[in-house]
Amino acid sequence: MKILIIEDDPNVLELVELTFELGWPDIKLIKAVTGEQGMNALESEPPDAVILDIGLPDTNGFEIVKAIRLFSDVPILMLTVRIDERDVVKALTLGADDYLTKPFRQMELLARIKAITRRSHQGDQDLKVSHGLWRFGKTLTELYHGQQVFHLTPIQGQIMQTLIKQAGQFVSAETLAVKIWGEHHAATADDLRVHIHHIRKKLDPSDSKLIVNKPGQGYMFSPD
Repeated sequence: MKILIIEDDPNVLELVELTFELGWPDIKLIKAVTGEQGMNALESEPPDAVILDIGLPDTNGFEIVKAIRLFSDVPILMLTVRIDERDVVKALTLGADDYLTKPFRQMELLARIKAITRRSHQGDQDLKVSHGLWRFGKTLTELYHGQQVFHLTPIQGQIMQTLIKQAGQFVSAETLAVKIWGEHHAATADDLRVHIHHIRKKLDPSDSKLIVNKPGQGYMFSPD
């Protein structure tokens, strides 16, 4: 597997490189220090995931996310010193899969990267989840209702897989977060709300009851 990191801080690059050498030595780490270098690397050597800094010398990470999402669903982890929750929501809205602030714990970085890459390499058993006319295609990023296909991001597919498994029952936000981001998650309620909002818009913008939520209980897939 290949991971592309777009980051201009040499100390962070060294730490990330050391993290993978010790915790996931089979990974090939591709490094870029500008947005332009990163986009060139994406096209010449497509990675399995991208670690992306928001503050870059030639642009910002938000613009890079938008550019990537024009042609690729590669999982993206935003890595930044910013802690403003509005930045988190903006990154997720634009199509990032996860968000981690500096300074970060090495094991948490590994756990999050493994989580977002795992969502892109789900086995056939995971794809057997269905409810009525709702079913997955070849990957969790293809959700069908009858013959109509909806294209999801990897994280949206993971959310829908979990909700469809428990169709008709509420799934707590905490359960969803652990399922999606793992035990080391630091996701907020807003993270989930943003993803659910975009799933609703994709599946049926006029039907707010397709995925319902109730304070204290979580979210429920309720197509009936």
